[in-house]
Order: sequence, then C-alpha cells, then structure tokens
Amino acid sequence: MSSKAVSQKPTSSIITYAVLAAAAVGFLAVFVYRRIYPQSRRGTRDEDNETPSHPETRRVTRTERDQRNLASRLFRNTLLPPKKKTISISMKNTLLWNPSTDPDSPNHAFYESIVPFLHQLSKIYVIHLVCPVSSTQEKEQILGLLRSAKLFSSKVIDERRVLFCESDEGKIHIIRHLEASVHVEGGVNGEEAVEMVRGFVGSVLWAIRGGNSEPVNRSEANEVKANVDRSQWSNVEISGNLWTSNLTFEVRGR
Repeated sequence: MSSKAVSQKPTSSIITYAVLAAAAVGFLAVFVYRRIYPQSRRGTRDEDNETPSHPETRRVTRTERDQRNLASRLFRNTLLPPKKKTISISMKNTLLWNPSTDPDSPNHAFYESIVPFLHQLSKIYVIHLVCPVSSTQEKEQILGLLRSAKLFSSKVIDERRVLFCESDEGKIHIIRHLEASVHVEGGVNGEEAVEMVRGFVGSVLWAIRGGNSEPVNRSEANEVKANVDRSQWSNVEISGNLWTSNLTFEVRGR
C-alpha cells in the first residue's frame, strides 16, 4: 500500500508542472503578439469606429444610402398603384340638368349614363366636383342626388371633394386653386370660364351640351360666339357634348 502511494506523487507533480508551463507559454505568446503588432490593433479599432470626418468614408456612406433609397422606392412602386391625375368638373350643364326655374325648388337630375361614366372616370382620375348654388335647398338636393346614386359609399367620389360656392366668380376661384390635370366646363355660356381657368389647369374640355345630349345644332352654335381670343387656346378642347369628347374616349379605352 505504501509503495503505491509513493509512486503516485511524481505523476501528480508532473501534471501540475505541465499545466503551469502551458499557461506561461500562452501568456508569453499573447505578450509578444501585442508588442509586435500594436498598429494593427489600433487600425482595426479605427475601422470599427469610422467617423464621417474622412471624405472617403462619406462617399461610401452616401452611395450606400442612395442605393437603399432607390431600392425602397422601387419596392413601394411595386406595391402601390401609380398616383392618379386630378379632374375638376363644373357639375351644371355637364353632369346635371335642372328643368326647374325656381331656385327654392330645384329639381336636378343626372344626364343619362352619367353615373356609370363617373365610375369609369374614377379609375383614372381623382374627381373634384364644383357647383355654384343659390340656396341651401339646392345644395342639399344635389348632395342627396349624389348619395342616392351611391357615388360616395362606393368611393367613386369623396364627399369632401364636392365643393359649393355662391357665384361663378367663386367657382373660378376654386378651379384655379385646385389646379387639376383636366377641367370640364359646360354650357353655351362657358366660354368666359374656360378663358379664366385655362392657364391654371393642364387642359380644359368645354362640352357645350352636357352628358350624351344631341349634338349642337346650327341655331345653338350661333349662340356660342367668340367673345375672347381663342387663338391662344392651345390646351382647350371644344366638344358638342360630353359623349363626343376625348375624355369619353379615354374612359372607354380603359
């Protein structure tokens, strides 16, 4: 028993010395490495803590940022539909007709096929409706007509984009403020309104008669006198009625 115990002591001592020696060698290696390569370590730390004070670093950062922004825009354009153009429409003599001559008892109605036309138009344009009224009753009657046709509930037209005023001057002011891509004016007396807004919109459609009314006859055409210089009307289309205009062709071509 005693001889075995004595023989195990040298073995334990050898293992202890080996561990201490390995630790010493490792410490010495780390110490030597740090003494030989101090600049490399500082360079690595500088790279990790790059600041915009270096021109080259700023150029790289801007390039990367531009690339990220471009990728983001492309991604959004893939998910979102293109932004619609805007159109402003003077409702009277284009969309609406009113056989009543009493402003306190209006009886507005849509021209035939106007409601489905507006449905198709809303796929291309954000629609703004502008209408001078002479009484609260007239305003409410027109709003009721739009609601009954479900143009608001079907989101063909946003009710906030139905704009009323008290005079033709107010209508002109609203149209100029909207600066729509297209403005639609109606009626044989619409010439002066066209002249006053054509410089504030992309293009103007002057439909002398509303909806799909019969084309203008000779006697009515004589009433449409040129009271302004139409030679400057490079962005104005004059149409006998709404149905024969390029706007209708655009809608039907969808």
